[in-house]
Amino acid sequence: MTKEVHFVTLLWKLRLNLCILCFKKVLLMRIVAMKDFARQLTQKCVSMGLLDESYSEWFAYSIEKRVTTLLTWLVQCLIGGFCFGWTLTISFSVFFLLIRKYTNGYHAATYSKCLFHSILLEVVLLASISYVFHTGLALLFLTIVSDATILCIAPVNNESIHWSTDEFKAAKTSVRWLLLLLNIFAILLARVQIAPSILQGLVAALTADAITLSISRCQN
Repeated sequence: MTKEVHFVTLLWKLRLNLCILCFKKVLLMRIVAMKDFARQLTQKCVSMGLLDESYSEWFAYSIEKRVTTLLTWLVQCLIGGFCFGWTLTISFSVFFLLIRKYTNGYHAATYSKCLFHSILLEVVLLASISYVFHTGLALLFLTIVSDATILCIAPVNNESIHWSTDEFKAAKTSVRWLLLLLNIFAILLARVQIAPSILQGLVAALTADAITLSISRCQN
């Protein structure tokens, strides 16, 4: 019996390692494909006179970043949709992308780390919202803590952004207005009690942004 258990455990470890290896190979192929697509599109735009060659590096990076965001979002939606429901997952993803646009925050060094951290954060938060923090008081507590964290830290001004003092003040004002609108929307959802999954997705997005901002602050 012990030998059979050991054999089954070994077999599952081999399968897991094989899955991880396949995932890494597919991920590497996707990264190479994204870079090639961005480079070819940039060269095409330059050759057609639509883009000045001095902006080619910036343009290629912008395309690669947007394709990366889209692919990450699609993977998150597929995993979250099957595990926690499509309404909760899509609302979380949409609100999180919206909030991150204004607050900035933690950015992983590589796409593979970005994808892994994004999926991990999504799974942990959506599982917590679905099974632990699903009551009204728990959602209110998460919203208050997240709002306070975002107001204290956001927006993040790092070496890759280089905001001036006036630009930083304008960005901080935009963050405050965004939080105000999102909180009003959350109150309306709570009052009318329509589509509770959307409210849960919004709270999860605020919590996720607060976490990424906290990580960014700790790194600096």
